[in-house]
Amino acid sequence: MVVEDELIVAEDLVHWLGSLGYTVGARAATGREAIRLCETTRPDLILMDILLPGDMDGIEAAAIVRKRFDIPVVYITASSDESTLARAKLTEPLGYVLKPFDERGLYTTIEMAMYKHQSERKLRNSEERFRLLYEHAPVAFQSLDADGHLLQVNKAWQDLFGFSPEEVNGRWFGEFLAPDSVPRFIAAFTQFRNSPATDSITLTIVKRNGMRLSAVLKGSIAVDHRGGFEMTQCVLENRAPSPERTEVSGTEAMEPGTTKDVSAGLPGAWLVASPDGLIYGVTAELERLLESSAERLCSRRLHDICRSEAEASALLAQVTRVGTVAPRALALCGPAGAAIETTVAGFVLFGQDAHTGSVCLQIRKR
Repeated sequence: MVVEDELIVAEDLVHWLGSLGYTVGARAATGREAIRLCETTRPDLILMDILLPGDMDGIEAAAIVRKRFDIPVVYITASSDESTLARAKLTEPLGYVLKPFDERGLYTTIEMAMYKHQSERKLRNSEERFRLLYEHAPVAFQSLDADGHLLQVNKAWQDLFGFSPEEVNGRWFGEFLAPDSVPRFIAAFTQFRNSPATDSITLTIVKRNGMRLSAVLKGSIAVDHRGGFEMTQCVLENRAPSPERTEVSGTEAMEPGTTKDVSAGLPGAWLVASPDGLIYGVTAELERLLESSAERLCSRRLHDICRSEAEASALLAQVTRVGTVAPRALALCGPAGAAIETTVAGFVLFGQDAHTGSVCLQIRKR
């Protein structure tokens, strides 16, 4: 879209853009007209004159366009005074074209603006996926600073401890441990800060209501752009002690016929599988839903319990490619082959090398 009130300048700009291979889908002479046209045309980019007639100049219009439509804006201006540029910067434009403009400079500015906007959109999408994964994962996550103070906790952590983020952010994690676990945490955390990944430590945590639980703390170190310590990212797995249980990491291979106890950390009907669909473990809720035991389900493939192998393949392909999968319909095989209509959602819990991991799927009966 070209937003320019001077007719001759607008005509020249449309001509030049056409010669460069762009299509001008809309033209406007005022800021309000540009906003109105965005509703119907949704251009990929707007060339916006800063000085426009009426009660709304190009800077005000650009701010509304970016907020409401997320359309990148490149300013066209004959003015380069400090006050105008200072106002324009606040709207986060992706470039400036000074009048009189030349074809080469126009092309370079537009291409760079489009590339930068696409990169920013991909980054925002990636950050949103990570935020959703962090917030809604059924495992308790926490981030600690260099002194062991809580920076961030997810919903599962809040449910486990019974505190809200506002109540715990900035507090030392040792406050939420039993006295006999505090020295162990201090010693381990000192080593954590100098290691790329933490070892597992068993701690006794204290919930808001005073109840004590045994939990396993695992984590890894996040570093800044200079390689210095930034934070420790930790997982807390609430596990009842059992001498017969063998702890198995999410990315280790499992022998056929063995099962993995996942019910302690995953409330509801859950399934944990390898990226190619080999089932590692199921919760008791899923056993009841399918009317089948964990022993029978584990070491089978997801494809074996789905009515459609194609749907199972598509589900695994999406979750392993993106890292998460939004709720979608999936028909499972019930007793005697009867169909069970479900909704499935999930995520990939990556291993320490960030290349392998376990697919975690929550299954709800429709």
